[in-house]
Amino acid sequence: MQMKYLSGALAIALSPAFAQAALIDVLGMLTLNLDGPMTATVSQANVVRDNYSFIETTVRIAPNGGGPIYLDSDWGALSATYSLNIRNNAGYAVSGFSIGASQLEKYSVKYYPVDVGGTVSHQQNGQQVRLDHGIPFTEPDSDYFLHTWVDFASYGFAAQISPNTPQTHSIGVNYAASLGEPNPGWGGYAYIRPAEVTFSIYDPRTVVPVPEPATYALTGLGLLALWPRRRKTAGVA
Repeated sequence: MQMKYLSGALAIALSPAFAQAALIDVLGMLTLNLDGPMTATVSQANVVRDNYSFIETTVRIAPNGGGPIYLDSDWGALSATYSLNIRNNAGYAVSGFSIGASQLEKYSVKYYPVDVGGTVSHQQNGQQVRLDHGIPFTEPDSDYFLHTWVDFASYGFAAQISPNTPQTHSIGVNYAASLGEPNPGWGGYAYIRPAEVTFSIYDPRTVVPVPEPATYALTGLGLLALWPRRRKTAGVA
């Protein structure tokens, strides 16, 4: 199977009003399951890494407009989700991914019902190598005021390029926020500041070995050593 090429960059946008998740097959190489206001941009480039030359396909997923998802008690009972789940398939290999830092935030006055939560996960060949529920920090001012942040640190993974059978990777970034029905005089809000995610993939059956610089140097020295001998032989003739 040959590498599938893009004729140009592909952008997929989901509006804030998008109610259902979108399952997207990116050139048969990986599956994106998206839910929430985000844009996915796909591009390709010829790269050289780990002494191999290959075509790398990169998917960049970013929140629409770069801003947070905001829920306000003035709008009544609401809920919002932001989820991104990626999996490589069909024999394609992961070359690397990067998950940026993110934050959830909730604010309530007079026990206003508001909640936020999320996870960042990574599975390699079915084994969990990362499961992050964030680090919460709560700032209570009184019995009537509560402010909580949940911070997620950035996370990245880079794989060694190889023509061998690829490992499977599953990446998940999932957040949720909800507001209940408040009593009169109660109020609050919830924020979701999603992470930007970059995911790269390639076809291991099409990688081409590239000699190391030392190999070129040795080849050059060998040719230089042969050059005087060839001149001498030519003179004798």
